[in-house]
Amino acid sequence: MNLPLESSIQIALALQLVIAFANFFAPAKLHYRENLVKVSPIVRQIFTVHSVFIVLVLVGFGLICLLYPKDLCGASQLGRFIGGFLGVFWVLRVILQFTYYDRKVKEENPLGTFCFGIVFLYLATIFTITLFFAK
Repeated sequence: MNLPLESSIQIALALQLVIAFANFFAPAKLHYRENLVKVSPIVRQIFTVHSVFIVLVLVGFGLICLLYPKDLCGASQLGRFIGGFLGVFWVLRVILQFTYYDRKVKEENPLGTFCFGIVFLYLATIFTITLFFAK
């Protein structure tokens, strides 16, 4: 048992649930309703479904951390694979956070940009560690 890594995964659980919860505030903060009026109904519907599924995926990631921390620390091959997948997922999210999103929005929301960036970097680091350094 690798207690520090398991503790880090418990922190990852909490952070992923916080990100999922933050998605409930995104529509108002980013004016989804006003912006989605401009697109076709199918694009609006796909966007809405994808937004809901992102929250479900984040909750699922959190539940994996809650229910299978030892597996993510290398107790099973499947756990190690899932930990590696989560590492890749969050590394890509860090890259997108700093290279893809509208610079103006990031500049208007520096605290949110910083906090999300730190959280994504933490998650990328922890899950990458599970892939390479777990038992």
